[in-house]
Amino acid sequence: MYTDRISTTARYNLLISDIHKNEANYVKLTEQLSSGKKVNSITDDPIAAVNIVNTSRQLDKINTFNENTQLAMEELDTLDDLMELARGFLQQAWDKGLEANNGTYGHSSLAAIKTEIDEIAKTMVDLANTEFNDNFIFGGANTKLTPYEIDEHGNIVYYGTPHDNPDYIRQTEVADGVFEVINTTGDKVFGYYEAFYEDPNGTKYYPQKDDAGNTKYYDADGNEYTGDVADLTFKENSSGVMGALKVLSNSIQEVLDAKDAGDAAAEAKGYERMFSSLNMFSDSSNEIVNEQTKFGGVYNRLEMTTSTLETNNENLTGYLSSLQDVDIASATSKWLQAQYAYQASLQVASQTMNMSLLNYI
Repeated sequence: MYTDRISTTARYNLLISDIHKNEANYVKLTEQLSSGKKVNSITDDPIAAVNIVNTSRQLDKINTFNENTQLAMEELDTLDDLMELARGFLQQAWDKGLEANNGTYGHSSLAAIKTEIDEIAKTMVDLANTEFNDNFIFGGANTKLTPYEIDEHGNIVYYGTPHDNPDYIRQTEVADGVFEVINTTGDKVFGYYEAFYEDPNGTKYYPQKDDAGNTKYYDADGNEYTGDVADLTFKENSSGVMGALKVLSNSIQEVLDAKDAGDAAAEAKGYERMFSSLNMFSDSSNEIVNEQTKFGGVYNRLEMTTSTLETNNENLTGYLSSLQDVDIASATSKWLQAQYAYQASLQVASQTMNMSLLNYI
């Protein structure tokens, strides 16, 4: 009968291997408890490690989309507030226009109304030049250029991207491949105004009074018109709020000038123009309401997007936690067991390695 015997070297190797295994398990559980994470390196659990990386990437994207959405909603809030203010000032101007049209006001009363209309126009320009997050809201794509200016001729000039240029759009990504348009343009909401005299060649000239009070006409380069003034044609390019305010103001001035000159026909013409300007106010108000309605829809979609992002964030966060977060109670129990096993293997090894041939005699 033969009996297999394990050599001393083999026994020692088995003991050392057992110590290393118990030590590795103890160290791993110690790292998990100290970090609070089940996976501290890809070797701990390759599949879980890959899922953790992918889930973390998805959460980062959700956080970016959420930041985009919140910023867009804040800008849309500001946009709506400004348009609501514009409608309020527009209503004030319309009321003043009705007063001026009754035909019973004297020179001083009409002059006072004109002054109020001009101040409202300046306020409208200030509203249209509002910045949000260091960008001009109504500049279209030209967010760093002041959209509006009242030039030396009293014209209200728009320098932003025109609404008929599709490049005016600014979009923000609120989900994978989902973009929302968050801006409009100044010329769409507020319009513009330009008045000038045009010669037969199509050159624009602007009137200026000299020191003697005589009216002369100069082009954009400062060159004086030397032809027959009768050949110059007065023209206006106007739209929206700015156009309505300037036409109303100019028509009141026409009435004032006609009253001063005692020209009843010119005065009647001024009142006729003043009355027609009220239609521009109605159209401008409708345009603003249309823009408010459009962006109200965008805001509602962003609110729903926010809710969806929050739900996705909660679900992915829970899944990520299940992949990597340690159950402290369970991990502590396993750690104590691993500690006992490691200590026991050290004690067995110590006792075994102290044995000699005399122990077998």
